[in-house]
Amino acid sequence: MLWFPLALGAALLWSAGGVLVKKGFTAVSPLWNNILNNLLSLFIWIPAALLLSRFRVPLPPWWLLLVILAAAAIYQVFYYSLSKGQISLTGTLIAAYPIFTIVLAHLFLGERLAVWQYGGLGLILAGGVVVALPERVQAGALRDLSWILWGFLGACSLGTGDFLSKFSVNRIGPYAHLFYLSILFNLVTPLNFLFDPEHRSAPRVLSLTFLPTFLGIIIHLLGAICFTVAFAYGPASLVSSVSSIYPALVVLLAVRFLRERITWKQGLGIGAIVAGLVLIGLVR
Repeated sequence: MLWFPLALGAALLWSAGGVLVKKGFTAVSPLWNNILNNLLSLFIWIPAALLLSRFRVPLPPWWLLLVILAAAAIYQVFYYSLSKGQISLTGTLIAAYPIFTIVLAHLFLGERLAVWQYGGLGLILAGGVVVALPERVQAGALRDLSWILWGFLGACSLGTGDFLSKFSVNRIGPYAHLFYLSILFNLVTPLNFLFDPEHRSAPRVLSLTFLPTFLGIIIHLLGAICFTVAFAYGPASLVSSVSSIYPALVVLLAVRFLRERITWKQGLGIGAIVAGLVLIGLVR
C-alpha cells in the first residue's frame, strides 16, 4: 500500500503547484512553462534519482528510450491545454485523464481490478469532474468550443503519458525512469519553439510575476517524484486515479488558507472522492 500515500502526496503537491502555475499564466506562456519545467527537471529529478537509487541507474534498451521520449513529447501538451479557453472549463475535462490510463493499462499491461475498485475509480473521477466544474461561466466561453478540444487533448496527453511512464517504470524502475525522462524532456524542448513561434519572447525572469510560475513548476516536479515512485508499487489505474484528486485538494486549500466556503456541489464531489478513496485504498 505504499503507492497510496505516495499518490496522495503527489495530488497534494500538484494542487498547490497548479494554483501557482495558473496564476503565472498572465506573465508566462505555456511555451516557457514547458522550457522551465524541462530545465528544472535536470536539477531536481537527476540528483533525486541518483541519491534514491544509490547511483545505480541502468541503461535501458534503445526501444525503451523511444517510449520515454514519446512520454516526454506527449507531456508537453499539458500546459498548453491548461491555458486555453476558460481555465476552469478546460480543467474540468483534463481532470478525467485517468480514463485514458485505465483503458490503456487494461489493454496493454493486463491490469485487472476488483469490482469494488472500479466503483471507487468511478466515484473519484465523477467527484473530480464535479469539483472542477465552475460556478459561473464567462460570457461567450461556451460559444467558443475550442476548450473542449484542448481539454480532451490535455486529458489524452496526461493519461497516455502516465501509461507510457508506468510501462517504463515496470522495466527499469522509477528512479532510472526519472533520470532519463529529465534528459529527454530537454531533447524535445525545441518542439515548443517549432509549434508556438508566437510566444518565443522570453519572460521577465527577474519580475515578481515570474515567481508563481517558478515555484509552481518546482512543486509540480516534486509531486512527479512521488507519482513516479508510486508506479513502482501500485497499478497505473489506481495510482493515476488517486493522484487526480487534486481539484478537491485545491478547494480544501482555498477553505483553509483563503477562508473560502465549500459549495454544496463541491461538497458532493469531495464526498464522492473520499468514498472512492476508501473503496480502493482501505478495503482489502
